[in-house]
Amino acid sequence: MFPFVLLAFLNALLALYLSVTTDGYEFAVNDFLEGRAVPLWTALVIRYGWWPWVGVAVCVVGAMLSLWRKPKDNMLWHLLTVILIAEFAVMLISVMAFRLPWARLGTF
Repeated sequence: MFPFVLLAFLNALLALYLSVTTDGYEFAVNDFLEGRAVPLWTALVIRYGWWPWVGVAVCVVGAMLSLWRKPKDNMLWHLLTVILIAEFAVMLISVMAFRLPWARLGTF
């Protein structure tokens, strides 16, 4: 249960940070690009900044399942591993999407 609760807490922190970041980021990128198109991945990350809340919900459900009944420990660890792999992949895509506008212009 503890790994799910910890992961839900960390996802909530990430979701709060990402919502604040994407609010200001969209205006900063539009000003910086001076009317040029925003890359597709960046637009998707800005539009769908709620994805960490899905991770919070899944981890809370996992914690409740581990409290209500005693499933096999291997099943919970496999579920946690799959959640982490999927979340790390989405985090990597998000970081790359936030970086794309500057890489596209050749400024680092």
